[in-house]
Amino acid sequence: MTASALRDQQILDIIRTLREGEVVSYGDIAADAGFPQQSRLVGHLLASSPEDLPWWRVVNSVGRLVPGNEIEHALLLRAEGVVCREGRVRIARYGRFRASA
Repeated sequence: MTASALRDQQILDIIRTLREGEVVSYGDIAADAGFPQQSRLVGHLLASSPEDLPWWRVVNSVGRLVPGNEIEHALLLRAEGVVCREGRVRIARYGRFRASA
């Protein structure tokens, strides 16, 4: 396996582990995979993978929903108990946008 294929596999493995109600950023995934400067690659992999990945659980660092897909994105997240307002994730059960206890 090439280095880039291994890198892509590590990123995809992390995306697959995202659980219902968990919302993270592209940068969080890149960092967790060991490639902190590759947040754009995370977005590319989500957009181009033939696999059915939980893309709706990934947003940018400030919680903005995918431009052009905000309605569908918000519906999928709300079905998992995530609070979205004004095109952004506000509160999630797990991940970057988890409500402080």
